[in-house]
Amino acid sequence: MEIKIEETEDSLKIIKSCKKELKWAFIIGIICNACILYPILKITPGEFYFGLLLFYTPILLAILSFFCNKYSYEVIFISDKKIFFYQTYSLNTLNTPNLSFFLSNLKNIYSKSYGGSIYFRIYDIRKLVVNIKNHPNLRVHFIFENEKLDYCAWGYEIPMEEAEKVIKKIKKFLKEHNNIEL
Repeated sequence: MEIKIEETEDSLKIIKSCKKELKWAFIIGIICNACILYPILKITPGEFYFGLLLFYTPILLAILSFFCNKYSYEVIFISDKKIFFYQTYSLNTLNTPNLSFFLSNLKNIYSKSYGGSIYFRIYDIRKLVVNIKNHPNLRVHFIFENEKLDYCAWGYEIPMEEAEKVIKKIKKFLKEHNNIEL
């Protein structure tokens, strides 16, 4: 796992990349899928292969995302007015932010490691995904006010020392460039 901090005169970019871990997680996911799919294909008649593979594709993607989710690229980009959060499996597709907030609505930033683990997200009929506050695997937590979404977290399973460095760098940048004291 590698954390890069790139600072220019008007922006700050923090990138968490796990290339090696993502590669090995993808290989393990493919092997697990092969171990599940091979016995099924062995007993299935040939004319049902296409339908079975079409049916199995969502299961394949779910197993791959289970193994690869914690090793995705996570990026925080802070400009003069907004803070953007990106998450993707490839740096080539890192064009549009998943979430963005105004810096004026930033209330608090803290790093904390909670015990436990969450494998399932909470789903609500009215919303796509309900954000879990104080997620145990995320280390850097952002609290916002006057926003539709008032909480965001970053840094899946990064060491606490790295999380503290990221917090200090963000606070220093906000104090110097935006006069925001947290």
